[in-house]
Amino acid sequence: MARQGAPGRGTRVLVDEMSTVTQSGKPWWRGMAVTGAIFLAVVTLAVVMGLSGGSGGSPSDGSSDGQRQTAPTERNNTGGDTKSTARKLVSGVPVGYAHSRAGAVQAAVNYQVARSSAAYFTDEEARHATLTAMMTSQALDRQIRNDDDGMQQVLTSLGITSANEGELVARGAAMGTRVTTYTDQVATVEVWMAGLVGVTDQNAPMPVSASWTTYTLTLQWQSADWKLASITSVNGPTPLDAGSDDPTSVDGFRTADREFNAPPYAG
Repeated sequence: MARQGAPGRGTRVLVDEMSTVTQSGKPWWRGMAVTGAIFLAVVTLAVVMGLSGGSGGSPSDGSSDGQRQTAPTERNNTGGDTKSTARKLVSGVPVGYAHSRAGAVQAAVNYQVARSSAAYFTDEEARHATLTAMMTSQALDRQIRNDDDGMQQVLTSLGITSANEGELVARGAAMGTRVTTYTDQVATVEVWMAGLVGVTDQNAPMPVSASWTTYTLTLQWQSADWKLASITSVNGPTPLDAGSDDPTSVDGFRTADREFNAPPYAG
């Protein structure tokens, strides 16, 4: 289990680019060098993925009926490694967090990791199930609409179809966290993420590329668990590129994506 840290410690984000009026944000692939239709698609997804998932409001006493509990798979590259946690799984997403600061941090990290997978991009049913497991009741419908619209536009621009969706690489891993506000009903957690996204095809308009983003996730205590109410983001902190002149080949990324499990969930 993650240790409960002292307030104010962890990653400090020296950026102030997010509009508190529009509640727009940039997902982790926003900072990559892309052009033409791909740039437009990524900008669209930046707004979609960073929009508020809901306005919060008072906690609901509704149950989680209708959420499907699933067992971990033998190998998982569609979210976090579900074997790394004994927490209850709903649609492959860990739920059931402690009513504490540490529990809110774990929920924030795991929810963002779950939203960073290739299956989240390509599988509408899986995406809806993931959101149902993690969102507040007030935020769910809006987030489903936003993410469905954004994902479809990006996949179209990348040339991803049902025939080649297995070539899409999308992963995210947390580098650090910071709790900015906490009460026993609402918590705001910043999660610094490293991400990969791209297509393992020689003719793909965007090869596998990396970027760095800090997400601000607002969580609400609802139905005896921490649930996600809104998501915003800004670029960075971004480290200096080591200057490699020989990035891994398309085939190398394809092999790595198939042989390495996804980053583990916090647990």
